[in-house]
Amino acid sequence: MSGSPKYSTVVVSAARQQEEAQRRARQQAERRRREAERAAERQRLAVARAEARRRRMAELAESRRAEDEKRLTGVRMERAQAAERKLTQLDELINTLEASGGPGDAAEQLRDETDQLRKRLRHGADVSVDEEIERLRGRAVRLRSSAQDSGGRDDPQEALKALTLRLADLGPRATVDDPEGHRGCSGLLDQLRTALEEGRTARFEALRGTLEHQIARHAAAIEEAAAVRLRERARESEREARQKAAIRLAAEEEQRRHESLAEAADRLGAISDAVRDAIRDADDFAETALAQELRSALSAVTSALSAERADEALVAVAGLEETLPRAEATLDELLLAYERRTHLARALQNAMSGAGFTFTGGADEDRGLLLRFARSNGALYSTTIASAPDGAPVLAYRVEGEADVSAVPDGSEVACDNTEDLLDQVHEAMADDGFVPGELLWEGKPPGGRGRGLPGARTERRR
Repeated sequence: MSGSPKYSTVVVSAARQQEEAQRRARQQAERRRREAERAAERQRLAVARAEARRRRMAELAESRRAEDEKRLTGVRMERAQAAERKLTQLDELINTLEASGGPGDAAEQLRDETDQLRKRLRHGADVSVDEEIERLRGRAVRLRSSAQDSGGRDDPQEALKALTLRLADLGPRATVDDPEGHRGCSGLLDQLRTALEEGRTARFEALRGTLEHQIARHAAAIEEAAAVRLRERARESEREARQKAAIRLAAEEEQRRHESLAEAADRLGAISDAVRDAIRDADDFAETALAQELRSALSAVTSALSAERADEALVAVAGLEETLPRAEATLDELLLAYERRTHLARALQNAMSGAGFTFTGGADEDRGLLLRFARSNGALYSTTIASAPDGAPVLAYRVEGEADVSAVPDGSEVACDNTEDLLDQVHEAMADDGFVPGELLWEGKPPGGRGRGLPGARTERRR
């Protein structure tokens, strides 16, 4: 029959407390070292990611610059080609002015200014010459009109040749951009040629003026069609640019997501071994809540990474990084408590052996140690080494088979003086190992004896 549990709190000697304080300081220093290493690794990875991102952004910027330059170059070339066509038409108008007997100095000045515009255009200095070309064109038209009004007419054959060249110089796009205008000008040119062949001078001059007007309108229509194409190409270029920008933004966002996932994976990799070690230690210490907290935090990271939820993964890994040091500090304290219990168990074994007890076995029991001893008279002593809420060691005994254990009316058994004296002897021997047990106490109020009750004392825990 088992006796009522006896308890004794244990005071740790100053020397052993100093040893534990030194051990705690070493553990703290080791934790700081590990955390510093992890922080340095995180910093190294962050610097590497930042440098890779800087290179990537520089490459993207260079690529965008090249694309923009290519697009702008195309626009400038189209505008330059349009301006060159206008300059060619202006040359023809100046040729007509000279052929019509217009002022030579004025025609020469117009040609010089036209050549200057052409040089600026071909050297890429300025492609916005439309207004200046129109200004020169207006002067040439006015000068030609003045020459015609003064009666100065060029040779009909030369005039026919000049008009034929003007129509031909409008290029192959003329029949596409303004087909009606081109058919009208071609028909007038045929009539002008017939009038010249028939010697009908008046009709020739009338048709000539009409043809010049129609060619001018035809040229303007072609130019407007070219301008429309230019504007349409510009709009298309803008649309393509916007589409490329949208694609680029989407690609950059996807790249940012992949970089965030890589960062979370890197940060997890830096601490995953330590987290698994902490989980294993928490299981060994029967710290179920702490082990579950670590497992949940680790699972949150791995689940977010598997589902490629970048922002969630970063938040989860930050939480795990914050939880790990706290868990390691708790586990270090548990390790100190375990080592203290182990040392106390060794001291108890030595003392019990000195008192004639035989050690028959032991086992871990949650946060305690269970030791079993036997006396030569057949009595069995089960001792649990645990910790009080304040961390102080506690010994709890159950005794079976002692002759001085008598039954009481409530059915329990209470060990009397001889057993207590024996345990007091054991406790005195433990002082040499740095542990000083206090007065023996037991649960509930005894019917007699030297011991006193311990209300609310921890009962022995069994698996």
